[in-house]
Amino acid sequence: MRKVIIGVAMVIGVVACAGGDDESQGSVQSAPAFVVTTEVPAADTYPATGEVEAVLSLDNNFVPQTVTVVAGTEVRWDNNGRNGHNVLPESDPQTTTWGVQVEQFQPGDSYSHLFDTPGTYVYYCSIHGTSTAGMFGTIIVTAP
Repeated sequence: MRKVIIGVAMVIGVVACAGGDDESQGSVQSAPAFVVTTEVPAADTYPATGEVEAVLSLDNNFVPQTVTVVAGTEVRWDNNGRNGHNVLPESDPQTTTWGVQVEQFQPGDSYSHLFDTPGTYVYYCSIHGTSTAGMFGTIIVTAP
């Protein structure tokens, strides 16, 4: 677990006027700021299990289209088709976290990624589909 500190400042303004001949003075009084500490669960990651699950990139399909694995499993995409493909995560199509561009995924090439955090990972080939139609797939990663 990691702690996230959320700071909230509350200011209550009170204007006090003191009467005098031609003078009046005002002051603003503030309540003290306070801090709320909230526990936010960190994403659990798991070590590599040594297991490998294969997904074929075959013509315009990923086979199987949906794969369920235990966290710590490596997923390997093998391009057994006639065309170049890419594997782009729906949430990060620039592939800064995982995925492979078409230049590195031509017929006969393989690409692997270790999925160590439980969750659902949708991916697609931008040449032959989108994240919801055509050539796309889903990796479901469960906790051990």
